[in-house]
Amino acid sequence: MIATSLIHNLALDGIQRLQQEDIQITTLLSNLNQLGDLILVGGAIRDFAFLKSPRDIDIIIDSEESNFDEAVKRFNYRKNRFGGYKVFLDNVEFDIWGIKHNWAFKEKILDTQFKNISKGTFYNFDALALNISTSDLDADVFVESMKEKVLDITLKDEYIEQNPSPEVNIVRAFIIHKYWGLSFSNKVMNYISNWSNKMDAPVDILRKAELKHYGSNRLIKEDYFIFC
Repeated sequence: MIATSLIHNLALDGIQRLQQEDIQITTLLSNLNQLGDLILVGGAIRDFAFLKSPRDIDIIIDSEESNFDEAVKRFNYRKNRFGGYKVFLDNVEFDIWGIKHNWAFKEKILDTQFKNISKGTFYNFDALALNISTSDLDADVFVESMKEKVLDITLKDEYIEQNPSPEVNIVRAFIIHKYWGLSFSNKVMNYISNWSNKMDAPVDILRKAELKHYGSNRLIKEDYFIFC
């Protein structure tokens, strides 16, 4: 079982190592840090904790601003329709957005604070946030998910249906189960079942979502009916 303190140290070491290995990463983070604290979230922290090199790094900038064109102009990047930026470097991609574009904050589900970032994630497995600028880490919910080996929905019941991507959430649940061995909580099972009952062809929808986001459409076909 991995401890919060170990996650903290390995994640900080990991991001420092990336900067030492790639001057582009150093320059990018330095440019962004001038706009506000940099908060690493989700899978990259998990990768560092398990001694993997992340291919994608998600960063929230704690800034009143949301236009970061100047900070990323020297890099290969594109903006998405949600106001975020994707920066393409040689070995890693960065997804960057301002804190006010965080879904839970934008929808006013939670107050805009560092400690609420992990509370606004859909799953407990993704509830990880590390402020690179201050070294503060919020990973207790993730650590508990790994300890109990149970995937659960972090959001309160009244906000679950507001999430705009149920098919992606469900595919992700199967991915987490397959590769990390987490079983589904009753809340997750009900979420999958309730959504499926509303759809005319739920398996087809999920397989398309899997293909789009993971490059495969085999997982849903194999595992879907085990849980539904």
